[in-house]
Amino acid sequence: MSWMDALEMYATDWDKTFDNRASYFTQEFWYLLVRCMINDWKGTPLSVSGACQQMKSGSNRTREERIRKVVADGYLIKRRSETDHREAYVVPSKKLEALMIAHFERTLQSTLDALRHINEK
Repeated sequence: MSWMDALEMYATDWDKTFDNRASYFTQEFWYLLVRCMINDWKGTPLSVSGACQQMKSGSNRTREERIRKVVADGYLIKRRSETDHREAYVVPSKKLEALMIAHFERTLQSTLDALRHINEK
């Protein structure tokens, strides 16, 4: 039960992170936002095409629309490649980084607490 509570808290915290907007409560946005951020941190930002490939469902048009939405909402920034101006990359905004770091810190602590509780039983 403790582990299930932690998992539910993770989902609930994700909702709160994005102001309880139902449109962000899908794993497609999770994959998109988390992987864009991780790749940027690794120094290998995702191209728009690469970001689309991170999502598990939807047509290319639907996937590109999701990217347009998060760019318009200020979570990702779209920028042109310096070497090939035809290629665009999506990188996390400072706003997204701050939200996601706080989300991961909260949910990590909750998960650790749940694991401690399980081990105490």
